Amino acid sequence: MISKNEISLSLYDTKMSVDYELPSDQLQFSGMPQDIIERDKENPLKHLVIIQVRNEAAGFLELDESEDRKKYSNNPNALLLRGFSVNPKYQGRGIATGSIYALPEFLRSEFPSFTEVVLGVNARNKPAKRLFEKAGFEDTGRRYMRTSGEQIVMSMRIEEQEQT
Repeated sequence: MISKNEISLSLYDTKMSVDYELPSDQLQFSGMPQDIIERDKENPLKHLVIIQVRNEAAGFLELDESEDRKKYSNNPNALLLRGFSVNPKYQGRGIATGSIYALPEFLRSEFPSFTEVVLGVNARNKPAKRLFEKAGFEDTGRRYMRTSGEQIVMSMRIEEQEQT
C-alpha cells in the first residue's frame, strides 16, 4: 500500500509523461490518458491533472468546466471529473482512493472558486462507484444515459478551508 501523503495531484505540463495502457475492461469506462491529453491540452476549459506517487505519474483525471457539466449539476461552480484512471502497474495499492482524498485540497489551491465536483460513473462499473463513495462522493439520484449505458451522477462538495 502507498500512503496518502505519498500521493499528490498536479496540473499537467508538457514535460510530464503519462503513457500507460488500460485493459479493455477498464477502457470501456475511461479513455486512455494520452488520448485525452492530446485531444484537450489546448482547451482552456479542460484541466488535465496528473496523479503522482513519489514524483512519478501514476494516474490521470480531467476536470472539465465546459457546458457538459450542466448535465450533471445545476451548480455554476461545479467541475466535472472525467477520464479518471490509474496506471495498471499501480492499481490495488490505494492510489485511486488516495487521489480522490487529495482532490478537495487540490481544488481549494488550484480552483478556489469551485465548490463541487461531479461525475458520472457507469452503473455497470461497481468497483468505481464503491471507490467514489468511499472517498466522499454521494449519489445524487440523478441518472444520465450515454452510449456506454446509464451513468450514476455523483457529487462531492468542496468546503472552504477553515481559517485557524
